[in-house]
Amino acid sequence: IEGAQLDNNKMENQLKLIIRDRKNAMFKKTQAGADIGDVLTSLIATCADAGVNALDYLTVLQRYSDKLRLNPELYLPWNYKSQSPD
Repeated sequence: IEGAQLDNNKMENQLKLIIRDRKNAMFKKTQAGADIGDVLTSLIATCADAGVNALDYLTVLQRYSDKLRLNPELYLPWNYKSQSPD
């Protein structure tokens, strides 16, 4: 395809994240711990792609958990800054 990118660094970096998480999951004590680690890794990677500070984002999710339950789509990483009064 004319004009298509010749490198795939972004995809390779995303695959490395998944592979590293799978390797690290072997050291979790339980399946539930590994599952939680997967969710947090996914959230942090999504925040990085959206240009959002992951720690700030996770703090807002906890602080406004009642509002989050009512309208979860408003608290996606790329939407949440417009929702929090801070």
